[in-house]
Amino acid sequence: MNYYDQISEGYNNLHKEEQIKKVNEIIDELSITNERVLDVGCGTAFYSYLFKDYTGIDNSKGMLSKTEANVIHGEAESLPFEDKSFDVVISVTAIQNFTNIEKAIKEIRRVAKNKIAISILKRSKKLKEVETLLKDFKKIEEDKDIIFILS
Repeated sequence: MNYYDQISEGYNNLHKEEQIKKVNEIIDELSITNERVLDVGCGTAFYSYLFKDYTGIDNSKGMLSKTEANVIHGEAESLPFEDKSFDVVISVTAIQNFTNIEKAIKEIRRVAKNKIAISILKRSKKLKEVETLLKDFKKIEEDKDIIFILS
C-alpha cells in the first residue's frame, strides 16, 4: 500500500480548498470551457465537476476508490491514450511524486493537443528539475505552488 492509499480517506479534507483554487486558476489561464481534459495524478478527482469532459488517471487505487468521476488506474510515465487525444492535460501538485518526471512530461506533451498546466509545490526538492524540463512554459507563482502553463 502506498502513501496515498493510506491517506485517501482524509485527503479531500486536507487539500480541497487549496486544490480547487489552483484548478480555477488553471481554468481561467487556459480558458477551459468544453474541452476534453485529462488530469494526470488526479487523486480523488474531487474537482472533476469543474470540467464538462473529464478523465483522470492515478496510480493510487485508494485515492481512485474515493471518486465517482471518470478515472482509470495507471502511471503518468505510460499514459494509455493515443497521441493528441486530449484538448487539455493538467497535473495538479502531483508531478513531484512521479517516478520519472521527464518521461511523464513527455507523455503529457504526447497526449495533449495544445494546452497543458502542471503545478508543483514550491518547497519540492524536484522543483529545479521541473523548471528545467518546463522552461518553455509560462510560470505563475501561487501561494504554495508554481503553476506552469503552455497554451
